[in-house]
Amino acid sequence: MNAAFPTAVWRRTLWAMVIVQFVIGMAFSIAPPILALILPSLGVSNPASVRSWAGVLLGITPLAAAMTSPAWGRMADRMDRRIILLIACGSAAACTAAMSAAINPWQLLALRFTMGLFGGHIAAGMSIVSSVAPPDRLGWALGWLATGQLGGSLLGPLIGGRVADLLGDYRAPFLAAGLAVVLVCAAIAVVPRPERAASGHSRSPRAQPHLLRRYGTLFTFIVVLFLAQCAIMGPQPIVSLRVRELVGARADLATLAGIAFSAVGLSGLIAAPLAGRLGDLGGMRRLLLIILTSAALFTAAQAYAPSYAWFVAGRFLAGVFLFSVIPLVNSSVGRTVSESDRGRAYGLTASAAFFGAFIGPVSGGLLAAQFGLGAAFLASGAVLLMTALLISLRFGQHGEHRS
Repeated sequence: MNAAFPTAVWRRTLWAMVIVQFVIGMAFSIAPPILALILPSLGVSNPASVRSWAGVLLGITPLAAAMTSPAWGRMADRMDRRIILLIACGSAAACTAAMSAAINPWQLLALRFTMGLFGGHIAAGMSIVSSVAPPDRLGWALGWLATGQLGGSLLGPLIGGRVADLLGDYRAPFLAAGLAVVLVCAAIAVVPRPERAASGHSRSPRAQPHLLRRYGTLFTFIVVLFLAQCAIMGPQPIVSLRVRELVGARADLATLAGIAFSAVGLSGLIAAPLAGRLGDLGGMRRLLLIILTSAALFTAAQAYAPSYAWFVAGRFLAGVFLFSVIPLVNSSVGRTVSESDRGRAYGLTASAAFFGAFIGPVSGGLLAAQFGLGAAFLASGAVLLMTALLISLRFGQHGEHRS
């Protein structure tokens, strides 16, 4: 199928998907820097309760997405993937805008859960790009797709924090994000209609368990993405609180928190395409071990940052390595799994990543509530080291999988 798409077409498709992932990623990430700050206006005032609620609110969206991503992946193998993207854009816009009208934390929780149920954009986007990109450019293409997601994650917190400070209203950013997601639907129009997936055993609804047996490395990749996402998202609900601990109560607190959130995304924006290109060259095992170990050190170091500047620097350096993991693993999945099975495979990997994005912040918020803010950063560093150990055990010196 790749050969049927000339260079101009597959590149146009890639950049359209990067834009879509960028804007939806922004809508999904606009809330984190203001969740802990908006909760008192919703009736949550106890500091421990704020930390716990922030973790649950942050994690509920990826939990819902984890539940439905395999189903979206199956649909991506059977129907026009552009329709899935339109559904994801429309639901994200409606739910994000509605969050501005929430009057208690339970309403906010319900809206964030509903938005996650329609999170089929990850599996659909990766399936589209992997089906049109040449095999020798797959890592590079998926690296740029990850860059789009990270760019949205970078812009979302900045917009959320800045708009909240400028307007003096923690609800206004939700309306801005909802409008932006509606506008991006036009980018989907330039994506060519995909060919129907090849018929065969992979189209059976019962094929999902067999998929893991058919591709022996897929389960390992799923576990790695789950653990990496747990570590990436674990400290998220308490970053704003850590910033307040370092700088005190200031009028620009939301802006400073948004910068701290976005530092990770900014470095990932730089690193993801390079990591994808390095993955095209081979040597994934050694590269992942270096990346995971470095990410663990810089993540744990944030617990001991003596100032705001050191804290932001630590998050930037951690992001260089944290967000290199995702394109490396996704490109490996694209090379391992046949094209007719990629929708299901990416549905599973997206589900694992989303589930990690739920477990991470919930655990981080609870750890911070019980043991202090630094515990969330230390726990994330430990999880990254565990992931490096898994890679070392499951793959041999040359990257082959060990059964």
